[in-house]
Amino acid sequence: MYRRILTLSLCALLAACGGRERAQVTLDATGAGVAEAQPVWKATITPEDSLRLNGLQASWTGLHGKLPPRVRVAQGKLVDPSAALDSPALTPGSYRCRVLRLRQATRAASVLASPSGYCHVDATDQGFAFVKQTGGDPAAGYLYPDGKRYVFLGARQSKPGDNSLGYGTDPARDLVGVAERVGGFRWRLAVPGDAGQVQIYELTPVPPDQQPKS
Repeated sequence: MYRRILTLSLCALLAACGGRERAQVTLDATGAGVAEAQPVWKATITPEDSLRLNGLQASWTGLHGKLPPRVRVAQGKLVDPSAALDSPALTPGSYRCRVLRLRQATRAASVLASPSGYCHVDATDQGFAFVKQTGGDPAAGYLYPDGKRYVFLGARQSKPGDNSLGYGTDPARDLVGVAERVGGFRWRLAVPGDAGQVQIYELTPVPPDQQPKS
């Protein structure tokens, strides 16, 4: 009974963090109307970005299969598109971010890693707000619960720590992706890039005394 109550409480919390849901009416076997909740991100995402999001798994799987075996072993679950775990709930706070780029090389795929920076996650009424605080690849947006993953809708910012540019403001800077848990206190945010590339933000929580100064 305790586990059931806890599960229901967590589901209610995630639903609240996901923001409002919009009703969609379908017909059941008797022809009667049945209202179904539609996640906000599905009503917000553009058709072009929906295609990019839907194609992420195929592009990612193709790149992963072309990585040298030693690279796949070294990076492990972080770059494995099938490694997502249950219970993806993020904890609000600061995270250490390491950004990897999976890209097609001449004969095989490769991984290019950037130095670690910091990201921050806040729980809001609209969803989990994500912002890259330091380092390169500045991005900001919202993460919406979607089963074993979160769907990310955001934008490339002009500088680290900025979150002034929202999704849909400038389509050329829009970002979409999925965030998943891949280990104990370890998450990743995968974003499809140009020319079939995949950009992966590795997210690991950091203690308060190691967080960047605001």
